[in-house]
Amino acid sequence: MPEEHTDGTVIDELFTALEKGDVDAAIACLTEDATVWHAFDRVAHDTHSIREDWGQLIAGSSTRRVTDVRRSATTEGFVQQHLMTIHTRTGAQLAWPVCIVVQVRDGRVARLDEYIDRAGHFTPTEDNATTPGLKPIETSRASEQ
Repeated sequence: MPEEHTDGTVIDELFTALEKGDVDAAIACLTEDATVWHAFDRVAHDTHSIREDWGQLIAGSSTRRVTDVRRSATTEGFVQQHLMTIHTRTGAQLAWPVCIVVQVRDGRVARLDEYIDRAGHFTPTEDNATTPGLKPIETSRASEQ
C-alpha cells in the first residue's frame, strides 16, 4: 500500500491550514473533484461548497485546533479519530470528538467523510483536551496506530 495513502501528511496539512485560518491552503490539499461529506447534513460537498463551509468555520471562531489524533491505515487512505476544539468569537471553548474516513489520490484528499455530532459538543477542561472515554496519547498528531 503506498505510503501517501496512509501517513496522514495531507490531512495534517489540511487541518494546520484551517487552524491558521487559511482556507486556500486547506482547499489546496483536496483534489479538484474532491468530495467532503458530513454525517450531520448528509450532503456531499464539492470544493466550492466546502470552501464556503470552512470560511464560515473560520469566521465563527477565533481559534481552531485538532488534537488527540488516532489514525489507522486503509487500502485507499486512512480512518482518523480526533478532537476538534474551537474558541467561538464570543469566547466559548467547545470540543467535539470526530471520526473521518479519508481517501487519498496523488497525495491529496479525494474524499473525506466526516462523522461528528454537532449537538454533542462539550467544554474541555484543559487546552490540550483528549477525547472523553479514551486514554490520552502522547502527541497531538499521532502517526498510525
